[in-house]
Amino acid sequence: MSRFPQGSSTARSQRGQALLETAVTLPLMLILLLGFLAVLVRVEAQIELDTATSLAAAAAVSAPVGSSLSSDYATRTWAGTLRQSSYLTPNRLDGCGTYQPDQTVTCHGSATLDYRQTPMALVVPFSLTIDSTATARGSRYRSR
Repeated sequence: MSRFPQGSSTARSQRGQALLETAVTLPLMLILLLGFLAVLVRVEAQIELDTATSLAAAAAVSAPVGSSLSSDYATRTWAGTLRQSSYLTPNRLDGCGTYQPDQTVTCHGSATLDYRQTPMALVVPFSLTIDSTATARGSRYRSR
Protein backbone atom coordinates (compact mmCIF):
# COMPACT_ATOMS: atom_id res chain seq x y z
CA MET A 1 0.00 0.00 0.00
CA SER A 2 1.16 3.55 -0.75
CA ARG A 3 2.46 5.87 1.95
CA PHE A 4 0.02 8.50 0.77
CA PRO A 5 -3.74 8.15 0.77
CA GLN A 6 -5.22 7.59 -2.71
CA GLY A 7 -6.89 10.99 -3.01
CA SER A 8 -4.10 13.11 -1.52
CA SER A 9 -2.48 15.87 -3.51
CA THR A 10 0.98 14.32 -2.97
CA ALA A 11 -0.09 11.06 -4.67
CA ARG A 12 -1.55 13.02 -7.61
CA SER A 13 1.61 15.10 -7.96
CA GLN A 14 3.79 11.96 -8.00
CA ARG A 15 1.62 10.44 -10.75
CA GLY A 16 1.85 13.71 -12.65
CA GLN A 17 5.63 13.74 -12.28
CA ALA A 18 5.89 10.16 -13.55
CA LEU A 19 3.71 11.02 -16.55
CA LEU A 20 5.85 14.07 -17.32
CA GLU A 21 9.09 12.08 -17.03
CA THR A 22 7.69 9.42 -19.38
CA ALA A 23 6.53 12.08 -21.86
CA VAL A 24 10.06 13.52 -21.95
CA THR A 25 12.01 10.25 -21.87
CA LEU A 26 10.17 8.23 -24.55
CA PRO A 27 10.76 10.68 -27.44
CA LEU A 28 14.41 11.05 -26.46
CA MET A 29 14.86 7.28 -26.39
CA LEU A 30 13.17 7.01 -29.80
CA ILE A 31 15.49 9.65 -31.26
CA LEU A 32 18.54 7.86 -29.83
CA LEU A 33 17.35 4.55 -31.27
CA LEU A 34 16.76 6.04 -34.72
CA GLY A 35 20.17 7.76 -34.57
CA PHE A 36 21.83 4.44 -33.79
CA LEU A 37 19.96 2.80 -36.68
CA ALA A 38 21.02 5.66 -38.98
CA VAL A 39 24.66 4.89 -38.19
CA LEU A 40 24.04 1.22 -39.00
CA VAL A 41 22.41 2.14 -42.33
CA ARG A 42 25.46 4.31 -43.15
CA VAL A 43 27.84 1.44 -42.35
CA GLU A 44 25.76 -0.99 -44.44
CA ALA A 45 25.72 1.46 -47.37
CA GLN A 46 29.51 1.87 -47.18
CA ILE A 47 30.00 -1.90 -47.16
CA GLU A 48 27.68 -2.26 -50.15
CA LEU A 49 29.53 0.46 -52.08
CA ASP A 50 32.93 -1.04 -51.18
CA THR A 51 31.75 -4.45 -52.38
CA ALA A 52 30.37 -3.07 -55.65
CA THR A 53 33.58 -1.15 -56.32
CA SER A 54 35.73 -4.21 -55.57
CA LEU A 55 33.61 -6.36 -57.87
CA ALA A 56 33.90 -3.69 -60.58
CA ALA A 57 37.70 -3.72 -60.34
CA ALA A 58 37.70 -7.52 -60.50
CA ALA A 59 35.40 -7.42 -63.53
CA ALA A 60 37.73 -4.93 -65.24
CA VAL A 61 40.70 -7.31 -65.00
CA SER A 62 38.59 -10.19 -66.34
CA ALA A 63 38.27 -8.51 -69.74
CA PRO A 64 40.66 -9.39 -72.55
CA VAL A 65 44.04 -7.66 -72.25
CA GLY A 66 44.08 -4.24 -73.91
CA SER A 67 40.36 -4.34 -74.63
CA SER A 68 38.04 -1.42 -74.05
CA LEU A 69 35.63 -3.96 -72.53
CA SER A 70 37.37 -3.51 -69.16
CA SER A 71 35.51 -0.30 -68.47
CA ASP A 72 32.22 -1.74 -69.76
CA TYR A 73 32.51 -4.86 -67.58
CA ALA A 74 33.34 -2.74 -64.55
CA THR A 75 30.48 -0.27 -65.06
CA ARG A 76 27.85 -2.94 -65.65
CA THR A 77 28.98 -4.97 -62.63
CA TRP A 78 29.07 -1.90 -60.37
CA ALA A 79 25.66 -0.59 -61.39
CA GLY A 80 24.06 -4.03 -61.14
CA THR A 81 25.42 -4.61 -57.66
CA LEU A 82 24.19 -1.25 -56.33
CA ARG A 83 20.62 -1.76 -57.53
CA GLN A 84 19.80 -3.85 -54.44
CA SER A 85 18.98 -0.96 -52.06
CA SER A 86 16.36 1.68 -52.73
CA TYR A 87 18.15 4.19 -50.49
CA LEU A 88 21.56 3.92 -52.22
CA THR A 89 21.78 5.55 -55.66
CA PRO A 90 24.89 5.04 -57.83
CA ASN A 91 26.53 8.30 -58.94
CA ARG A 92 29.66 7.48 -60.92
CA LEU A 93 32.46 4.98 -61.38
CA ASP A 94 35.82 6.37 -62.50
CA GLY A 95 39.27 5.06 -63.26
CA CYS A 96 38.47 1.52 -64.41
CA GLY A 97 40.64 1.76 -67.48
CA THR A 98 41.86 -0.82 -69.94
CA TYR A 99 43.50 -3.80 -68.27
CA GLN A 100 47.15 -4.36 -69.14
CA PRO A 101 49.24 -7.37 -68.01
CA ASP A 102 51.08 -6.97 -64.69
CA GLN A 103 49.32 -3.69 -63.95
CA THR A 104 46.59 -2.89 -61.47
CA VAL A 105 43.18 -1.47 -62.20
CA THR A 106 41.92 1.06 -59.67
CA CYS A 107 38.26 2.01 -59.58
CA HIS A 108 36.71 4.94 -57.69
CA GLY A 109 32.98 4.70 -56.99
CA SER A 110 30.55 7.23 -55.56
CA ALA A 111 26.93 6.85 -54.46
CA THR A 112 24.27 8.87 -52.65
CA LEU A 113 22.75 7.54 -49.45
CA ASP A 114 19.24 8.99 -49.20
CA TYR A 115 18.05 8.74 -45.61
CA ARG A 116 14.65 10.09 -46.73
CA GLN A 117 13.94 6.61 -48.14
CA THR A 118 14.26 5.12 -44.65
CA PRO A 119 12.52 5.61 -41.28
CA MET A 120 15.70 7.32 -40.06
CA ALA A 121 14.63 10.45 -41.96
CA LEU A 122 13.20 11.66 -38.65
CA VAL A 123 16.72 12.19 -37.28
CA VAL A 124 18.76 12.47 -40.52
CA PRO A 125 16.65 14.45 -43.03
CA PHE A 126 19.30 14.75 -45.75
CA SER A 127 21.29 12.77 -48.32
CA LEU A 128 24.92 11.82 -47.95
CA THR A 129 27.50 11.14 -50.68
CA ILE A 130 29.86 8.25 -49.96
CA ASP A 131 32.98 7.17 -51.87
CA SER A 132 34.98 4.00 -52.29
CA THR A 133 38.21 2.92 -54.00
CA ALA A 134 39.25 -0.60 -54.97
CA THR A 135 42.26 -2.05 -56.76
CA ALA A 136 42.55 -5.36 -58.60
CA ARG A 137 45.44 -7.10 -60.32
CA GLY A 138 44.99 -9.83 -62.87
CA SER A 139 46.85 -13.08 -62.61
CA ARG A 140 50.18 -13.11 -64.43
CA TYR A 141 49.49 -16.71 -65.41
CA ARG A 142 46.25 -16.11 -67.26
CA SER A 143 46.04 -16.48 -70.99
CA ARG A 144 45.84 -13.31 -72.95
